[in-house]
Amino acid sequence: MFNFYFDTRHISSAVYQFCIQIGNIIVEYLNYTYLAPAKVNFVLKIGEKNPANNLHYIFSIIRRVSVFDRITFKINEDGNKLKVIPGKTILKQLDKKELEEYADNLEKKLSDDDNLIIKASNLFFNKINLKNKYINAAVEKNIPMQAGLGGGSSDAAGMLNILNRIYNNPLNYDELNSIAVKLGSDVSFFLKEKDALVAGNGEIIIPIAEKSLKKYYIAVIVPKFGISTKAAYEAFDDLVLTKKINYYNILNLNFSSKLDILKNTNSANESDSINAENYCEAVKLKDLNDLSELGIGSEFENDFEDVILDMYPVLKDIKNFTIQQRTDKKAKAEAGMLSGSGSAMFGVFKTAKDASAYIADIENKTFSSQIKFKFLGETDFKEKLNQLKS
Repeated sequence: MFNFYFDTRHISSAVYQFCIQIGNIIVEYLNYTYLAPAKVNFVLKIGEKNPANNLHYIFSIIRRVSVFDRITFKINEDGNKLKVIPGKTILKQLDKKELEEYADNLEKKLSDDDNLIIKASNLFFNKINLKNKYINAAVEKNIPMQAGLGGGSSDAAGMLNILNRIYNNPLNYDELNSIAVKLGSDVSFFLKEKDALVAGNGEIIIPIAEKSLKKYYIAVIVPKFGISTKAAYEAFDDLVLTKKINYYNILNLNFSSKLDILKNTNSANESDSINAENYCEAVKLKDLNDLSELGIGSEFENDFEDVILDMYPVLKDIKNFTIQQRTDKKAKAEAGMLSGSGSAMFGVFKTAKDASAYIADIENKTFSSQIKFKFLGETDFKEKLNQLKS
């Protein structure tokens, strides 16, 4: 973003240090802003636990969606400060009392040193040995918490990427990712800034070339409660135990070894994106819609639905509503499913008109009183992102 280059062969050490100081002053004077997108899981398969860290192996196809948190910050030497407020998308969906309660909840849960943005910046400055560097940040929060939409992870990954650019890319992708894995399983995904196949404990990220992906409009439905990821995994483990079903076999067909071959391309270069043809050659698939070789029934599948929909009836109501809409041919949804471990559900549509009609129809259902937020996003959002940045 801002680069300061000096030819030290022709200036004294004192002048060089002065130039560096001027550069640092400029960096600390400026305001920086970035947009952090939400995500949805088109596929999420849960494997057994990794004995090294007791975390489940996963295989997922994750796509970013044009619902954004907006983060503005300055770099300073006076300590971390963080203010979190509801974003514009949230504001228009809440009345005055609801808004006050929501804002208070954001402040209590997010505005402290445990916030992933603060953790990310602290770890970055430590990694590059910069002392007494902090951030003063304001977050306009449009992505609901504990909804399976990756808001906190996206915010943290965005902070890592922009700090790295501000300081002239001192860290390569692997070094940045070594920070990301300490912050959460989805942070590595957002660090790539691309839709991707995700495996392992979330650290194996294989970006998918844009031309290999269909564009969809995403209707996101968020109920009046959140779901803890930890609690969701515990419930899934109980389901496996009580019903004596098997975890998804990620090691099937030597899939892990094929991923090992591909993950060697995990650097930050644009050329690292694989297209569908190359990926399918590696895992013996015809295309990204043909997932049967991996024991996956369709392009849209989430193992958490086996347990979460029974725990939260309104989520099952939303799922059944989507199915009924398809049966009655009132909506042309490609799928309706849970994102991550929830609580958000989402419908997948080929047109914005169909997605908007789906959201409007939900207003008339009895379960609509249990819904807090409704968003319309899209998976291909370069143009929208440029408009929001301007």
